[in-house]
Amino acid sequence: MLTVTLIFSSNVQNCTIINLKEHKFNFDIENFCNGIAVNYADFVGVESLTNLQINTVGHAVLGPSHLELRCSYNPESGDDIFSIDISAELNSQFRTIVAFYPENRRKDGTLRIDGNYLNGRVTMNNPKQSSNVAVLIFNETECIDETKYKCRVTYDSDMGTQTKESVPIAIVVEGNPAEPDSVPIYIPSVVEEGNTVVFTCTGNVGKPQGKFRWILYRRNANGITIQESPYENETTTEVQMPGTCTFNGTSQLTLQMESLDNNAIVRCQVVYQDVPQGHLYKQTMNINVYYSVRNVTAAKTKLNDTYGPGCITLTCTSDGNPAVRNEDYRWYKMSQQYIVIGTGSQLTVTNATVGESDVYLCVAQNSFNGKTFSSNSSIEIKIGKILQS
Repeated sequence: MLTVTLIFSSNVQNCTIINLKEHKFNFDIENFCNGIAVNYADFVGVESLTNLQINTVGHAVLGPSHLELRCSYNPESGDDIFSIDISAELNSQFRTIVAFYPENRRKDGTLRIDGNYLNGRVTMNNPKQSSNVAVLIFNETECIDETKYKCRVTYDSDMGTQTKESVPIAIVVEGNPAEPDSVPIYIPSVVEEGNTVVFTCTGNVGKPQGKFRWILYRRNANGITIQESPYENETTTEVQMPGTCTFNGTSQLTLQMESLDNNAIVRCQVVYQDVPQGHLYKQTMNINVYYSVRNVTAAKTKLNDTYGPGCITLTCTSDGNPAVRNEDYRWYKMSQQYIVIGTGSQLTVTNATVGESDVYLCVAQNSFNGKTFSSNSSIEIKIGKILQS
């Protein structure tokens, strides 16, 4: 026997209802209490299960994981729990995927037919008498697990057999990014100074979508970095990878190549959740940038204004890629402009005599891609008598 208080707009009456448990909460059955018709659904203060909720512990990351989906509830005294079900939204409908049972039912948690896709990758823990929490553990997470979930408890109370559902909760599956698919490719593959070169990088940028950043490392001939230039704002275009819920990204970097970019390295690096992933990058080998010969300098071995008769050695240096070969240095005297007086980066003037002062000209040349370039430098040599002190 259960005594309840019925509240009406005009008065309050205490009524005694016999065998209330025989009637279902949702049935529209009327009884008469002191001549007043009442509906069981209008009762206030009837004991029933409370605090039903579903929540997650951990993160849903593709692959091996330890994500927990927990269904918790507080039964009232006298409530007899039949089952605790978790349903998932599959194809726009909530379908029961797992059934749990309280300890007194002596039944293991089971996958329902609609939950067979979980077979082999979840663990089901029935609620304990002390905790009233059913736990579905994802030992491995897949894309299909990204959906909404609800918890439903079926139980018997003073109001009869009842079912309560929780508010839905959504699981969002994340996917870790990976290294770019390959080293950045660039077009044209043979690079000259002044070329516009487009670098392309592709690969798994994860979920939520990451992006690529670019870094240009200028290096000297010894491979030592002399300048680092990041490019953070190049667009990354993402496309969801077929059969997965992660994203494949593509990014391009366009550079106007300079002679200083010879031996440079261009790196493509993954940025995931706004954090550069230090180990997730691929980079080019040293980029060979062809450029014409320049900075030709003819120099004397001794910085004298005037040389005495005898031998004088002149040296010619230059910059270019490819470097000027030794045989591609040619020496001339201004007094004999069209006669080559020597080849190689050094010229030794022998048997110089007083009065043979002249301007010496070094011409250096290099060639690439069917083109030849040259540049020159001159130096004046004065031959005179050297007074002994």
